[in-house]
Formats: sequence, C-alpha cells, structure tokens
Amino acid sequence: MRKQWIAVVAALVILSGCNSANQGAPGANGKDGAPPPPAIAPGTTINGTVTFHDQIPIAPGSKLDVKLVDIAQPEISIAEKVFDVGGPPPFNFALDFDSSKIAATRTYVINALLTDGPRRFVPALNSPVLTHGATTTVQVVLNAEATPAEKLKEEFKSLQTHIGGMKKVAGTYTTDDASIGWDAFAEGGTVRYIRVNTEFDKGGRSAVYYAFKNDKPMVIQQKGGATVGWGDNGDVLWNEKTGGGTLADGEIKSLVDAANKALQMAQEKVDATKRK
Repeated sequence: MRKQWIAVVAALVILSGCNSANQGAPGANGKDGAPPPPAIAPGTTINGTVTFHDQIPIAPGSKLDVKLVDIAQPEISIAEKVFDVGGPPPFNFALDFDSSKIAATRTYVINALLTDGPRRFVPALNSPVLTHGATTTVQVVLNAEATPAEKLKEEFKSLQTHIGGMKKVAGTYTTDDASIGWDAFAEGGTVRYIRVNTEFDKGGRSAVYYAFKNDKPMVIQQKGGATVGWGDNGDVLWNEKTGGGTLADGEIKSLVDAANKALQMAQEKVDATKRK
C-alpha cells in the first residue's frame, strides 16, 4: 500500500512539472507567456483613414467607395459603404460588417476607390483587417490614376515617337488655291499616322497631324491651332484650342471628314505598295 501511495505522489509531481514547463514555454499562450491574440479581431465596425501618396485636394461631392472583401474573392463585398468627401485628405470612415461572415482562416482587406470627376484614386497596397493579427483599424493609401484624357494624350505622344519604325508612304496634290504634301505611316499594313502640310497660293502654311486607331480618328491636331481626340467608345476626351476654348460640333465634324479623306488616300497607297 505504501509503495502504491509513493507511486501516485511521484506521478502527480511529474505531471505538475510538465504543466509548469508548458505554461512557461515561449509561445504556449503567446509571446513571453502573454495570452495569444484572438483569431478574429473583436468588434463589428472597421474604422479607417484614407490618405494619398500625393496630397491632392479633392473636389466637394467626390465619392469614396469602401468595401470589405475576402482577398481571394475581391469581386464580392462583405460590407460596403459610399461616402461623400471633399477638400484635403485624410478622410475617415467607419464600415459596419456582419462578424458571422468572417472566418479566422481567411484574409480580408479594405478596398477603397475614390472618384473625383474623371480621376480615380486606387489602393497602392493591400490593407488587411480582422484576421491573422490584423485589427479593426486600418490606414488605406491611394494613388491617383491617369484620367482617360491623360491616357489618350500619352498614347498620342507615344505614337508620334514610334512612327520612325513604321512603313512610310507619301504624296502630293494641288487644289484651286493650295499645294498639299503629305506622308503617312503604317503598322501591320494599317495607316496609324498622317502628316498633311498645306502651302496656300496667297501665302501662308498650315500643318495637321492625324492619328488613327481601329481605322478611326484617334487624335486630330492642328499645328498652332486646335486638338480633338476620342476614346475607344467614340466619346470626345480631348477638345481644346490654343489660347483657350473648345471646338464646336460643326468644327469637329469638318476635321473628322478631312481625317477620313486623308486616311482613305493614304491607305490606298499603302495597299498598292503591298501588291507590288
């Protein structure tokens, strides 16, 4: 009986020592023995701040669209809210969400989109929340995207830079009051750019530059005059006159008619060189 009692006491001592060792082991409860962080941050509201890399003032009435999403399914919003913002950043927001839709094993981020007229501001980096040690407080940094007009201008500039590597054709003709010389540049057998220089019999010269995309005018630029350009959907994105103002619809139509005539003339010559 005495031996059995000694064995029981010894087992209890060993078990107690194991428990003490486990409690003192780093990482058992958390760093330095602290309780481990919760698998999901407590709360049902995400509080955030939106800032920009470049501190650009925002027009009143601009829209800030904030979404909570699973990073693996960003097209599905778990929670979403749109805020009216304006003035200089930062902009604060509070987004309520249903905690029952959050799984501890998933990764969640805040997606924010700010729209100020034609300009959009999009996230520079992911902004995690709720799980894997992230909290319900977040700072979102946004970058400004180029506007459609700015993208068109850059595309036009790039096209002008690369015409030297394209196939060139040229020609001349006269009218009742002027002599015209032109050259065109084709890529893959399709005219992309035309320069038309006109010398008037009464004196004076003019130059017009035509850029084309998908066989349609992309940009028409008068040297020292007006410029008009279109997006892929046909909307006018660039319309300005040197010194200020814009072109009227009738003026734009006249430029488009001239561009289409120039394109037909240049494309016929490109096609003729392919048949030789």
